[in-house]
Amino acid sequence: MPTAASHRFDVALLPSAAQPLDGTTVVVVDVLRATSTIIAALFNGATDVLPQPSIEAARTAHQRIGENSVIGGERQGKIVDGFQHGNSPLEYVPEAIKGKHLILATTNGTVAMEACRAADRVLIGAMVNVDAVAEAVFDIPRVCVMCSGTDRIITSEDVCFAGLLLERMIAKRKQKQIPDAFLTDAAHIAIDHWRSVQNAVAAGKPLVDFFKTARGGINLVRIGREADIEFAAQIDRFNTVPELDLNSWKIT
Repeated sequence: MPTAASHRFDVALLPSAAQPLDGTTVVVVDVLRATSTIIAALFNGATDVLPQPSIEAARTAHQRIGENSVIGGERQGKIVDGFQHGNSPLEYVPEAIKGKHLILATTNGTVAMEACRAADRVLIGAMVNVDAVAEAVFDIPRVCVMCSGTDRIITSEDVCFAGLLLERMIAKRKQKQIPDAFLTDAAHIAIDHWRSVQNAVAAGKPLVDFFKTARGGINLVRIGREADIEFAAQIDRFNTVPELDLNSWKIT
C-alpha cells in the first residue's frame, strides 16, 4: 500500500517552472488549443500526431513523410502560411485527418512538450478528457501537470485543468482507500483556482465565459475563434488519453 510520503503531485504553472522530471509522469495541457486539438484529431482517426518545436521542423517532417501527412499549426493563433490547417480542434474532422499523420507546430503546447524529454511518461490532457486522465494517473507515485501557458505567461484555463485533474485524482484515491499524496504549493494553488471558478460556475457563470476572458481566450476571440473556446470548455467529452512516445516522439 503506497503512503502519502511516497506519492507526490505537482503542477508546473509554466514549462520553465518545472522541477526535474526524472521518475515522473507528466500530463501536458494547453487547453486553448494544442492538447484539445490533439485529442480531437486522434479521436477522429489520425494515425498519430508528431509535435514539432518550430515551423521549420514541421515543414521538414512534412516533406519527409509526404502526402500521407497533414501539416498544421499556428503563430499568434493564426494558421501558418503554407500549412494545410491551423490549431483548431474543429478543423481535424475525419474527412481531413483519418488515416493520416498530423504534423503539428504550435506556439505553446508543442513547445511545452520539449520540456518533458526527461520524464518517464508524457500524457496529453485537456478539459475534454480530464476524467480519463485522472483515471490513468491517480495511483502513480509522481505526477506533474505541465501547463503550457500563453507566450510564456501563466494562463487561467490551464491552471483550471490542473486543479480539476488533481481534485479528481484525490477523489479517486479516496474511493480506493489510497493515502493522500503530498501536494506541492503549486498544486494547492491550482486546486484553489479551480474551486473558485467552480463556485462561480455553480452560481450560473458558464466555464466558457472564464476561458474567453483568459489571455489565450482573448486572443482567440479577437481572431474570431470563439467556437474553439466553446469546444475546449467541454468537460469529459472524450474518454481517451493520448500518450507521447519519448523515443519516436509520436503521440498515439
